[in-house]
Amino acid sequence: MPLSTNEIGKLLKEFFLSPVQEQLNRETIALDMFEKARVNWAGRVAIIPVHTGSTVALGGASVQFSDAGDVPNATTQTFSKLSVEARRLLARFQVDGMVMTAARKGNTDQVINWMEGSMDLLAEDVRDKMNQAVFSGGEVVGFCTFRTADEGGGPGAVTAAFFGDITKLQTEVGGGGVGSPTADLIDVDTGAVLAGAVTDIAFAAGDAAACQVGLTLGAGIAVGDAAKVWALELTSRKAGIEYSEEPVGIYGNISSTALFGITRAGTPLNGNGFKPENAAQRMALSLDHIQEAIDGVLNESGEDIDVIFMNPLQRQSYTALLTANIQTMSDKAGRGDGGFTGLSYGGVEIRSSRACGRGGMILMTMKHWKLLQLDKGGFADFDGSALSRVANNDAAEGYYRHYYNTACTRPNAQAVIAGINIR
Repeated sequence: MPLSTNEIGKLLKEFFLSPVQEQLNRETIALDMFEKARVNWAGRVAIIPVHTGSTVALGGASVQFSDAGDVPNATTQTFSKLSVEARRLLARFQVDGMVMTAARKGNTDQVINWMEGSMDLLAEDVRDKMNQAVFSGGEVVGFCTFRTADEGGGPGAVTAAFFGDITKLQTEVGGGGVGSPTADLIDVDTGAVLAGAVTDIAFAAGDAAACQVGLTLGAGIAVGDAAKVWALELTSRKAGIEYSEEPVGIYGNISSTALFGITRAGTPLNGNGFKPENAAQRMALSLDHIQEAIDGVLNESGEDIDVIFMNPLQRQSYTALLTANIQTMSDKAGRGDGGFTGLSYGGVEIRSSRACGRGGMILMTMKHWKLLQLDKGGFADFDGSALSRVANNDAAEGYYRHYYNTACTRPNAQAVIAGINIR
């Protein structure tokens, strides 16, 4: 039976929307683990209240033991509001005019065959974009670590080890436009911004392969700063890309100057940064480093880490550590295997994503991560059809859209380990 343009659009939605969504849910590993939160939207903004502190009105104890029955002083709780704005992810596709003509003549098999290939490619492109954004979406592109030899100096250039989206940072540094990109360095533990900021970012030969970057600092690095993990937040753009239009990724949720409108410094809305060695930019990973971070989060927030994310290449460092901790019972062994597929640490699941940077790990308490969706994602059909004619071209087109953002409601239950040797 011949098909009209509207019927082709309906066929597109009916047969291919679910497969596209299924692929995206399956391939965007971290995003799929976030809680699908139900929130009230005011336009494109969702408001999430977070507890940021408490005060005792009259001073003294607010909770006490008392044989006399004396009631303690009143406590006033302080709440702030995260204003999370939905971001718009769009992907366009076209249908050739000959395919449309074949469909109108009743050759639906040709349309379906074309759509299968086209939707697979669409899903792959959207998946890659969402994977990147779930880690480094927004202005925070990763984390820097320094060495004690860099401390105490004045303004000038210094090389920092980098854990994050080095491709995104290279794009910014190598982009067109006038001037050099600038950035802030934020202490992951406190939200404090390094004095003087970053006045220039540059890559020398071999820096990208070594996961390091050259930073020109306006005021230098103070004594003690080499022990810290610093989030690198872009403050000016050179590549012509508005990173503020991206959803806020894991890096930005854990550390940035502000969390959805709330300045972090002086609040408990900060993550936890761990660097194994102060004297060097990096050192080899050890099980003690992971345990230190897990214990640190528990001490800071009372929460247990339940997922660790790392780059697939970083897993090689971890599996090398396991060989000294594996016991073999020769009387029960029935088969030998030279590798690992499932990894964990003390029962905490370890997952890998190529969108996660090299040279570090992300430790997460997943119940505090929210996926806020104004629209679940699908083919746009404002006028009742998923397809429309392309001006001055023998084709029809449509596009996939998803309105969403990601938010962490308790950053102090999350951690970053940076300054680890890369593979």
